Order: sequence, then structure tokens, then C-alpha cells
Amino acid sequence: MRFIDILRMALGNLRRNKMRTTLTVAGVVVGIGAIVFLVSLGFGLQDLMVRKVANLEALTMIKVSPGNEEGQLLTEEVADRIKGFGEVTDTSRILSSPGSFQYNDSFSDPLIAGVEPQYMALEELSMVNGTQELSEADVILSTAALDAIALSADDAIGKEIELDVYKRDEVGEITQNKETLNLKIVGVFDFEKTKKGYVHFNNLKKIGKTPYSEIKVKVAERNQVTNVRKTIESMGYPTTSVKDTVDQIDQAFMIIKSVLGGFGMIALFVAAIGIFNTMTISLLERTHEIGVMKAIGGRNKDVSRVFTTEAATIGLLGGIFGVLAGYLLGVLLGGLVNFIATSVGGEANDYFSLPIDFILIVVAFSFVVSTVAGIYPARRAAKLNPLEALRYE
Repeated sequence: MRFIDILRMALGNLRRNKMRTTLTVAGVVVGIGAIVFLVSLGFGLQDLMVRKVANLEALTMIKVSPGNEEGQLLTEEVADRIKGFGEVTDTSRILSSPGSFQYNDSFSDPLIAGVEPQYMALEELSMVNGTQELSEADVILSTAALDAIALSADDAIGKEIELDVYKRDEVGEITQNKETLNLKIVGVFDFEKTKKGYVHFNNLKKIGKTPYSEIKVKVAERNQVTNVRKTIESMGYPTTSVKDTVDQIDQAFMIIKSVLGGFGMIALFVAAIGIFNTMTISLLERTHEIGVMKAIGGRNKDVSRVFTTEAATIGLLGGIFGVLAGYLLGVLLGGLVNFIATSVGGEANDYFSLPIDFILIVVAFSFVVSTVAGIYPARRAAKLNPLEALRYE
């Protein structure tokens, strides 16, 4: 028999028993829907947490610190060498030193970082007021630095201050010598834990030749971070990356998604038993029909293929509708959660995510499980003796 004939016969058999077919498909829909709903929740929470930790730009960044051994300083030569790596698209040098300034008889002593303009674009500070764009006449301060002098973020913008910055020697040690910079506050960022400020890199570079406190390295792709870090660390300089945190999140959610998917598998296993039961009952009801098929020239494999196709069709339909059911349930629940969150002043988020490759895998999995569940009844039908089958009532 041709495949199209087998398919037509299988679909015809399923249509003749609409109620039984509907209930069997519904069992698969419940199983697949549970898997899709639970695992998409895992994907959504994973994406949400990764977005909270870092954006895509931050995942391509590496922070390089001075080495632990004596003499392993971050010099201009080291910065140039790192910038020459093939995967590196940009580097940003950072100088830092203690500073202090006075306002209305109050003092604040923030840690001052001299950064290049491209660094500020990558840092993505949580700005309260003003801008994070720096010129050599500007300074950006944290809320903690302003709290020390009882100055609000609104009043700080445009204020001119005399910022004293302590010099470092050639090995990075702080000296008692200091330089006064006349700067204007152009931005305030939200950081209440540490008194901190940003000035243009050239301002600290002019004060004296010092080793860099940090070098930020940007690579083209996220998957290049590991190789670049290994190369830098082989030079004796420790590195850190937001990718470390993201990788830990990915590993944790891999376990969570496996557990959630396991709960859904229980429902799918029950559905597979239902398919097995349906096909076995169908075999008993159609024994005479099978005898007729064999009597007019039907081969064992043709009979087996009809039954297997019926089971596979149930799995395919159950997989497709199960994905739709799981997706719609996620949309409804996510909308309800966001409605409640926004009504109390919270933030709306996407708690469910359904990658296309996961959809294809789930539908294929449903198809395979259902097909396997129908193999035994199909083989049993194929092995029926045609004479006994014809006499069966």
C-alpha cells in the first residue's frame, strides 16, 4: 500500500471514533501543555533574571585587574598588548584615586575614577539626574557622595566644585600630594553604598604617571569571552566578567527546567498509556476488518503501518494543540500577574518565554512517544491469523 492510502485509512478510522480520538488527543494535550507551560516558565524566569543582571553588551565585557605578583601592574604596554588580540574590539583604561571636596562646610571623600568616554557608554549607570557624558570639565557623582554634604540630586546639577585628587606613585601607592580640579557636576547616579565619582580620564592622567587600576575589554561575541580571558590570565592578570554570573544562572535554571519538565512528563506518560489502551481496544473492535484486509492481499506491514500511523497522528495533533494550550495558559497567567503588579505600582515583566526550537522539540517528542505507544498494538494486529480474524465477531 502507498503511504497516502495508509494515511487516508488511518484518518478515516480516527474520524469514525470521534469521541475516543478526541479524548485520547486531549490526554496528550494535557501532557504536552503541562510541559510547555512549566518549561516556558523556566525559560521566562531565566531570561528575566539575566536581563536584571546584565544586558547583552555587558556579556561581551571583561574586567582586568592588576596581578597579585609584584610588578604585575596594568601599564600602557599591557593595555596595548590586550588591545592587539584578534577578538578584542575595544579597551577602556581606568585610573582611580581617593578624592575630596567641600560644600557649605561639609566634606565628601569619594573614590574618583578617571574613565574614557567609551567606558561611560558601557557602564550604563542608573542616572538620577543629569547626563553620563563626560568632558574634561565635568564630574559625575553618586548619591552617597552627595548625601555626605546634604546636597540633593536636583540641586547638584550645575554646581561647580574644587575636587582634590590624591596622586599615586609609579607602583600605584597613594601619596600625600594632591591636585585640585575645578569641575562642574553634570550628572548624579543612584549608588547609596559607596561615595564615588567619575571624571574624564585625561584629568587623572595629567596628574602623574600611574598604573591603571582596571582595564575594561570588549570582545565581538559572547562566546569569545572565555578564550580572551584565558589569554589574559596566562599573562598573570586576574579577570572577571558578568558572563560568570550568567553562566551560573543558566546552570541553575537548567536544573529547574529539567525538574519542571519532569512534572509535565508524568502527565505525558499517562497520555501514552491512554494511547496504548485506545489502540488495543481499536484492535479488538477491528479484528474482522483486519482479516478482510489480509484476505484481499494486505500485508502484515501494511496493517502495522495503519495502526502506527493512527497513534502517530494522535501524538502529532496532541503535540500541536498542547503547545498552543501551554502558550495560551502562560499568556493568560502572565497577563494576570502583570495586571496585579502594575495595579500596585510594580513593574510588568515577561515571565514566560517559548523558544521556537523548544516548540519543535516538544512536538517531535510527542510524535515519537505516541508512535512508540502504538507499536505493540500495531505488531499484534499485524500478526493476527486472517482465518481466525474473519471468524471473529
